[in-house]
Amino acid sequence: MNLKDFEYVKAIAQHKHFRKAADACFVSQPTLSGQVKKLEQTLGVTLFDRSTKQVTLTAKGVRLLAQIEVILEQTQILKELASTSNEPLQGKITIGIIPTIAPYLLPTLLTSMKEAFVDSQFAFIEMQTATILDALNNGELDFAILADVAELSHYHTIPLYKEDFLVAVSKDNALAKHKKVALSDLQGCSLLMLSDGHCFKDQAQKFCFSAGVDVSNQYKGNSLETLLALVAMDDGVTFVPKLACTQRTGIDYMPIFPNQQRNVVFACRKHYPHLAGVEQLGEWLSAHPNLKTQLAKAL
Repeated sequence: MNLKDFEYVKAIAQHKHFRKAADACFVSQPTLSGQVKKLEQTLGVTLFDRSTKQVTLTAKGVRLLAQIEVILEQTQILKELASTSNEPLQGKITIGIIPTIAPYLLPTLLTSMKEAFVDSQFAFIEMQTATILDALNNGELDFAILADVAELSHYHTIPLYKEDFLVAVSKDNALAKHKKVALSDLQGCSLLMLSDGHCFKDQAQKFCFSAGVDVSNQYKGNSLETLLALVAMDDGVTFVPKLACTQRTGIDYMPIFPNQQRNVVFACRKHYPHLAGVEQLGEWLSAHPNLKTQLAKAL
């Protein structure tokens, strides 16, 4: 019993014909037929019904084929991991990134990222978290940059940075006179949130609910920039991740007490073949001086 025998079985199941399967495997038909016969004898089962012109799997053959395909897939993953374990990322790399990170992280890093990884062509797609996970599963994305959430337990994650949440308030708002804002101080405020589907909203709501703070239904936006425009008009307050806290007319950013954070990570499939390259990129990004400066700056 060997992997080549499993490949023969898979080819026969696909082509439903011994000669066509042999041609696809670049062996003679007698060689392929003989090896499959030996495999059946070793397993003690008949994998194929040979009584008709079109070869079909037996009931036991169907069950065993599913396991054979798993073995062949895992073997290919092992080969890819071994062959790329020490290689950097190369070629086109498609990266998903959530909307509450993309406009604030990419301008800080993208140019130097391209210069540091000259063999990679990075393509970024803004997606909400649920869409990113689907795209990772079906191979549309190589990896993603997003906030760490419970659903990522099924993926390989690489920590990038921790980011504080702050409260954005109008300079005319009474809260702007505070040095820090306690979550309980937000009770009675018009607390603006992103619309459903944004993990940033889910995270912010959790610590609001734990503090007994109600969320406003006045407006639900699809971008932080829209919410901040309303804040500048003193039409509510909202939470903002630290990287998004750039100077804006009419807005102050207040630290929260107790401090609230999110963890931002790279995420990819657990058996992604270029994992070493992703880890290398993650180390480069988390150590980047521009990012460290942005996260450490005083407001």
